[in-house]
Amino acid sequence: MSFQTAVGGWHDFYILAGTAAATLVGLLFVGLSLHLRVVIASSEVRSLARVTLANFGAILFVALFMVIPQDRSTAAVELIASGLASLIITTPSLAAALQSQDRTLQMRPRDRARLLLRFGLSAASYLAVTVAGVLLFSSSQAFTWLVVATVVLLLVSLRNTWDLLVTVGDVTLARD
Repeated sequence: MSFQTAVGGWHDFYILAGTAAATLVGLLFVGLSLHLRVVIASSEVRSLARVTLANFGAILFVALFMVIPQDRSTAAVELIASGLASLIITTPSLAAALQSQDRTLQMRPRDRARLLLRFGLSAASYLAVTVAGVLLFSSSQAFTWLVVATVVLLLVSLRNTWDLLVTVGDVTLARD
């Protein structure tokens, strides 16, 4: 099966994933901008918002690159670059979450572990996108890696968005 035929079978999936990611990015910006002081005041909230935005961005770019009519090697390079760029963008957030002495959110150890797990799942998904790019040079298994990475990024990002909403609400209510 040719690359164009294989990627054509996934066209609707990537259109849907890209549309969902773009819509959710807009909603994330609106939701966070309504309570920008809370986002700015807490490094954990900033880190979670940054990784959530990076997740949606990664989904958007993967979807974009997979619907562009192009050859296999160009798509592979774009996927590798997307995965690595996402890792680079989120590394400072993970480091900040690990080193944070900011206790404004009074997070329990279980909550901190959950936060780190979300960063870890995001990082693993970025690596899966990178691996898919490498695999795309030689096989069609790349599509499986991309689907799994996309679904995990969407699930983690939806959960992160909910946690951001609840956390910002808690902090806002505590101030009032």
